[in-house]
Amino acid sequence: MKPIRHSLILLTIVLFGSGFSFGQEICNNNIDDDGDRLIDLYDVEDCPCTRVDTFKISLIPNPSFELLDSIPTSYSQMSCAEGWEQATLATSDLHSTNGFIASMVPLPIPDGNNCVSTIIKPDWMEYVGTCLNGPLLAGQSYLLKFNVAADLYFEISEMEVPPIPIDLVLFGTNNCDPFPIQTLNCPESFGWKELGRVSYTMKHVWSNVHLFFTPQEDIHSVMLGGGCDFASLYEPLEGGMPYISWDNLQLNRADDEIIYYVPNTFTPNGDEHNNVFNPIFVCGYDPLEYRFDVYDRWGEIVFTSLDSKTGWDGSYHGLPAKEGVFGWKLEYKAENTTEKKVITGHANLLR
Repeated sequence: MKPIRHSLILLTIVLFGSGFSFGQEICNNNIDDDGDRLIDLYDVEDCPCTRVDTFKISLIPNPSFELLDSIPTSYSQMSCAEGWEQATLATSDLHSTNGFIASMVPLPIPDGNNCVSTIIKPDWMEYVGTCLNGPLLAGQSYLLKFNVAADLYFEISEMEVPPIPIDLVLFGTNNCDPFPIQTLNCPESFGWKELGRVSYTMKHVWSNVHLFFTPQEDIHSVMLGGGCDFASLYEPLEGGMPYISWDNLQLNRADDEIIYYVPNTFTPNGDEHNNVFNPIFVCGYDPLEYRFDVYDRWGEIVFTSLDSKTGWDGSYHGLPAKEGVFGWKLEYKAENTTEKKVITGHANLLR
């Protein structure tokens, strides 16, 4: 088992007072310039914008861990990522293809060169945690979507990753106290409340996961990892500790606007998981005004759907398409409007 490392936590004291002046908010630098604890487009008074624009920026800072203060060289170096520290005394790991990366992390990493991994084990619960760019408001619904993969971390023997479902849980608190939380276990005893959870079947490939939740109070910090009830699931793993890798933590509002996401990777390999590629709509669109096209690298359409519930299975002319990058175009219309939207992007087909 990896050793516990006691990192030196530097507490930055920010002085608020008449003698200390902040600058004007700059709306595209991911910095709280005016000192009101709101960043860029989430500072709605200083950076007014439309709801659609706001949705494009995650409330979680540095969501793919691409901004680094230094390159990680071993386990337990979460603080190398700009804006991040260890969430609890059980030390999470930052991985980078430009530095240290454990063999338990599947490649390629979905969004960039870096990701984070955490162990879930009774009495050693590692979490990914951060203070948010802006608060989650009580009674407002939110969508958290992220990439996740799993392996098993062993003290003695080894086994392949079993397809066992585990709950990935989001916790929150109404303040932004410095990390780490002084525990090796679930953070609930320190005032953190469960905001929502999603069941994830462990597998050693990257998957797309989304979690909807509505906080009952304003939330300023979040923590993502295993549930407090995980101990009941530990025995079937034969001593292996789930080693969960996280990337691209996109957290946004999920109100009455159009909310959707399009996966960036899918794996049509017949394992009953992530076999179909299509946009996932939550609400606010007209199902009669929908079209989804997938293109190959030469611009030829390999799949078209007029039904949001029908996606591409990775075949073309009845044969499996080759692995690679495919372009896509999504056309849809919002409810109660006549305006059509056209969105384009790319996705990886892996087998």
